[in-house]
Amino acid sequence: MRNFFRKTAEFMQDRYGNDKLNNFILIITAILYVINLFARSSIMIVIIILLIGVTIFRALSKNINKRLYENRRFTDIFGAVSDFVRRQYMKLRDIKTHRYVRCPFCKAQLRLKKRTGVQQIHCPRCGEDFKKNILF
Repeated sequence: MRNFFRKTAEFMQDRYGNDKLNNFILIITAILYVINLFARSSIMIVIIILLIGVTIFRALSKNINKRLYENRRFTDIFGAVSDFVRRQYMKLRDIKTHRYVRCPFCKAQLRLKKRTGVQQIHCPRCGEDFKKNILF
């Protein structure tokens, strides 16, 4: 058994391996597989096989710089999307107690206690003061 692990490690030595993009592709593949259990589509089976092939290709690739670039692009996009989703969740969670407004100077999103009327706001990021009318 030790010999198997040694040979596997030697085989993978100059190869890229696994990363966040591969994990994401595998999760999407698993979700599509579960959906296909109910839908029974041959097109979806082909898509699942292609996604598994892409994952294996990326993991065994020797072009490490290109795979790093792909993963960096994915993490940038995924990070922006997850930040947006997190902000929307916070807005919904705090809808009874707080309001969110943007600073007109630096475009930072500020969290204010729920008070109606004109408020004098100080932006902690850029240090500018501005007035904002909060209706409800």
